[in-house]
Amino acid sequence: MQTRPHNRKQQIVELAISLLQTRGFDSFSYQDLSRELGITKASIHHHFPKKSDLGVALCEAILAWHECEFNKARRHSGGAMAQLTLYLNGLMSYACGKDKICPLSSLQGNITMLPEEMRRAIKRLDEHEIDFITELLQCGRDNGEFTFSGNTRSQATIVVLTCKGALQYSRIHGSQVFDDTMKQIKILLN
Repeated sequence: MQTRPHNRKQQIVELAISLLQTRGFDSFSYQDLSRELGITKASIHHHFPKKSDLGVALCEAILAWHECEFNKARRHSGGAMAQLTLYLNGLMSYACGKDKICPLSSLQGNITMLPEEMRRAIKRLDEHEIDFITELLQCGRDNGEFTFSGNTRSQATIVVLTCKGALQYSRIHGSQVFDDTMKQIKILLN
C-alpha cells in the first residue's frame, strides 16, 4: 500500500514554484504536476480547483518566503547594508539554479495574461518587497550609513528593479553579473 505524503498541497505548491521558475506560469499544466508527483490531476484539482487558485497559492508561498527572509535580515546584528546584503544573497540563492528565475519576476512577466485575483496577489507581493527594502534604506539613511539623494521609496524601487534585472541577466551571463551589479548598488547608496 502506498503511503500518502504528509502535506500533498505543499508538495504541489513547491513543485509548481520550481516549474514557475524554469518554465513560467502558462507553460506548465496540472498534467505536468501530476506526472512529476505521481498523483492524479483530480488530486491537484481537489486542492486547487482552478489554476488561478494555484497561482494565488504560489503568491502566498512567495510571500511566506519573503517574510522569512525579511525577518532574518531584521534580526541580523549588522547595519542596514549588511541586512540588505543578507536579503539579496537569499534572493540570489532562491532565484538561481539551473535555468531558474525569481518566481515573482516570472509571474510579473505574464501579468497581462493572468486572472485578476492573481494580479492583485502579485501587486501585494511587489508592494511587500518594496516596503521592506524601503524600511532597510530608511534605517540606513537615519543612522548615516546611506547618503543617497531623493525619495527613499523611489530608491528602494530602483534597488528592486536593478536586482531583478541582474538576476535575469545572470541566467545568461553567470552569477558574476548579479554580484557586480549589487556592488554598484552599494556604491550608489553610500
